[in-house]
Amino acid sequence: MSTQSYMWPFNLFAPNNLAQSILPGWFSNVSVNYAGNADIERKVVEEIASYGKQIGILTDAVLVLAHDPPPPNEDPIDRLRKIAAAVRALKEKNKRSLAEEASDAMARLEKSDPREAQRSAREYARKTSETRS
Repeated sequence: MSTQSYMWPFNLFAPNNLAQSILPGWFSNVSVNYAGNADIERKVVEEIASYGKQIGILTDAVLVLAHDPPPPNEDPIDRLRKIAAAVRALKEKNKRSLAEEASDAMARLEKSDPREAQRSAREYARKTSETRS
């Protein structure tokens, strides 16, 4: 008896291959409407602290402020400070990399289409001067 005939009633509704790879970066496939930079949000969750961990530490910190002592040998305020410092460092790193990416992109554009590079630079300068006024 083949697998096909054995699975007959079910294979009418299911795809032929039900195998699915489990990837460690599964979160990067989820699209969420972030208030800030989605790339930074993803890196914070993947590299610094998950949302659950952040909420847990915030909860512990608030309980300390409410004079509810934390478990022995734990300082949630210190843990929160460490996460905040790591997030600030990640944002600073991302800011530099964005500037480097923009500069590299303009250099590539200048090399392939100098007129478009000049036009883009003028347009960007015009838009940024309007937003500052």
